Amino acid sequence: MPRIPKFTPGPSRLSRILQNLTRGHRPVIAQLKTLKLTLAARNDHWGARHFIAEELPRIRYANPEAEIEVNKVPKSPGDNLKPEMVVEMRNGEKHTFNLSDKHSTSILTDLMDKFGGSPWARWKHQRGEAGLPLIEPPVPVPTKLEIKAEALGPKIKKVPGLAKKLAGKTKTPKKSKSEDKGGMDYDSLFDPKKTGAAAVLP
Repeated sequence: MPRIPKFTPGPSRLSRILQNLTRGHRPVIAQLKTLKLTLAARNDHWGARHFIAEELPRIRYANPEAEIEVNKVPKSPGDNLKPEMVVEMRNGEKHTFNLSDKHSTSILTDLMDKFGGSPWARWKHQRGEAGLPLIEPPVPVPTKLEIKAEALGPKIKKVPGLAKKLAGKTKTPKKSKSEDKGGMDYDSLFDPKKTGAAAVLP
């Protein structure tokens, strides 16, 4: 007879990722050909960085045939590099969005206002009538360490070093160059070599 676990497992990491990809309005852009973002390689353009982590995977998931490219350019303190997003449609229409000083949700709203069509217009109307936010916030995705701790439950204290790691008492690993001030590695969240759902799944 199988052993009955003494805890109720929470949502898996994969289910959280899929929940993020399908939350809120599906950002389908009819006839989208290419979407290219240009931003500083590090230490700047935080709105664009959060857009890459939080919203761009959803756009790629909803538009698997589109070509999506992220260009991170080295930037010195004196450079006047502005983040931008260039969108080209299959009919040849092209539009450039200035992403300077914009929140990730504002970037997505501007994009969908321009190319979202009637489905997006209906969504905006429905959310406005209900008094709900236009863009639903991302679902927190647990780390592998947090999943292991949840599975162990009361036994966590018996695993050498695990409790200290969760409490932040052990030495913090050195951040990669692609990590921002919040400790998120955006490069690991977006792989331009993959397409469709594979590009945003672990």
